[in-house]
Amino acid sequence: MIEKIKVLLGIEKKDPYVRDYMESSNMRAVKYMCSFVIFVETWMIFRIIRIVLFGIETRSPEWIKVHLRLYILLIISSILMLLYALAYLRGKLRSHVITQTFKGAYCLISVVFGIYVSYLDYIKGEQIMGFLTMVLFVTCLLVWPPLISVLIITASFGVFYYLCDLAVPATVATDVNMFTTYIAMVMISIGNYRQRKSEALKDAGLEYTSTHDDLTGILNMYFFREEAGKRFKAASSRGESLALIYFDIVNFKTYNERYGFTEGNRLLANMADVLKEIFPDGIVARLSDDHFIVLAPPDDPEKGVQKVQEKLVLEQGDVYLGIKAGIYLTDGMKKDKSGVEDINILCDRSRFAVKSIKHTPDICCFFDEELHELQRRKHYIVSRIDKAIEQGHIRVYYQPIIDAKSGKACALEALARWDDPEKGLLSPGVFIETLEEYRQIHKLDIHIIEIVCRDLKEFFSKWEEVLPVSVNLSRLDFELCDIASEVRHLAEKYEISSDLLEIEITESALSHNPEELDRAMNNFRIAKHNLWLDDFGAGYSSFNVLKDYSFDVLKIDMKFLEGFGKNERFEPIMQSIITLCDKLGMLSLAEGVETEEEYEFLKKCGCCRVQGYYFSKPVPIDKLQRVLAEIHFEGGG
Repeated sequence: MIEKIKVLLGIEKKDPYVRDYMESSNMRAVKYMCSFVIFVETWMIFRIIRIVLFGIETRSPEWIKVHLRLYILLIISSILMLLYALAYLRGKLRSHVITQTFKGAYCLISVVFGIYVSYLDYIKGEQIMGFLTMVLFVTCLLVWPPLISVLIITASFGVFYYLCDLAVPATVATDVNMFTTYIAMVMISIGNYRQRKSEALKDAGLEYTSTHDDLTGILNMYFFREEAGKRFKAASSRGESLALIYFDIVNFKTYNERYGFTEGNRLLANMADVLKEIFPDGIVARLSDDHFIVLAPPDDPEKGVQKVQEKLVLEQGDVYLGIKAGIYLTDGMKKDKSGVEDINILCDRSRFAVKSIKHTPDICCFFDEELHELQRRKHYIVSRIDKAIEQGHIRVYYQPIIDAKSGKACALEALARWDDPEKGLLSPGVFIETLEEYRQIHKLDIHIIEIVCRDLKEFFSKWEEVLPVSVNLSRLDFELCDIASEVRHLAEKYEISSDLLEIEITESALSHNPEELDRAMNNFRIAKHNLWLDDFGAGYSSFNVLKDYSFDVLKIDMKFLEGFGKNERFEPIMQSIITLCDKLGMLSLAEGVETEEEYEFLKKCGCCRVQGYYFSKPVPIDKLQRVLAEIHFEGGG
């Protein structure tokens, strides 16, 4: 009940945004009010000067002095109030106390002016427009809480009526007119307040939804960058450090699938609350999905990350939940070696740190110089891939594939090499992973296929025996382009028989976009390309893959051979895989063969094909014929 009365009287505790909105509105009203008053009172001064100079009206010297003083006082106060309002609206002065003091003083001067001038007019039987105008300006043009406006109007009318009635007793008509005007002004002032407050609340709601995340109630990505940028600059000017922490919830997608979107949303809201609790002095925001970011003081951010992890673990049920956090710790808010002071780039760095530990047991990682160099290298790769293709920096090296029984080369694998004029030879492990990460890998793969087709036409066709060439496809090729159509187009362009192009598809690709993959594989089959299952055994291999998909060659990942001679279970498992290939009508191919012992073991197991440094490293086309001529491992020799 008490709160309702406070709201009715306008004395409840207001949201800072609503208070500032109404204050700004008043300052805009003051700007026009003061301009009008300055104009009118200046005109009144010129009128008095005209009276004195030309004797148009009979006025006593005392009257002239009093009115000139009042007009000048009101003009000066109006000019000061106008200057303050302009400074406020330009953001130069935003003190609530100073604003209220200026506004209160100006309103008091205006009301007193109106009372005194109209009192002098009243006792002469003239109209009291000066008083009514000033009270109207002060209480209806400007907006006050109902309690304050009622007090101002009541005091103004009370004092004015008392003085006038004391000098010339009021008639009944005057009493009625005064009371009616009083009631009207009270109603108008209260109505204005409610209307302005409603506008402020509506605008505050729009402001909130444009700056805050609907689900969690914390800042959204766009406003975070704005607010964090301001704090960044402020800290930079003081030479202070800050920690930018990027959070990613581990297994959130699985949690969502297991418990549903409602529980998933609840988890995200709880995560936001946890971050606000652990980083009370920081700026907390949700960037997207299950990604959050915090800009906080640099005091032991690792400890804060650990606390978040402990809180999140309490939320898990059957699904494990954890976090990955990337931390960019600024050095006294000074520019780093690259001169960066852009909050957007710093957000990218903390995110990059998260990605670097995505497949590790670590829960947090600092963005250091090593990661910075890796990031620069990745940006270099992504920005230069088109130029590298155009200028011929991307080349194809060929590695022979050996028939285990005859010891002769029976096929080739095409491998990408990037010989950059600035960086030298770039590691395939880096540029292939980077191009996949930035969804540019299809450019590389299509280019490699074109080089292979050109080599098959220009070089291999001149040899006595033409060997088929296998080309590797990324799982993203099936999303980013119609890879089957691209291969068909290039084979037709260079007049290459389809049986000379063999397609390697990684096992991991089979779990992504199965519809697109099925369609592409069918098209490859129709075109008579052999299909290889690449990297079998590299991860958590599923024999469902062999049940659901048909391949001509199963390529056993080179990491599998690391168990040779070290693990007693290696031999029976390898033997079983090779036997399974025979039963399913597939050729078995083991890559990563580096020793004669490994080669002999694989032949003994009945492995059809082998590949590795024991036979040859990948070589450019101009060295390939000589290498192939030297390869002959008859009878295991």
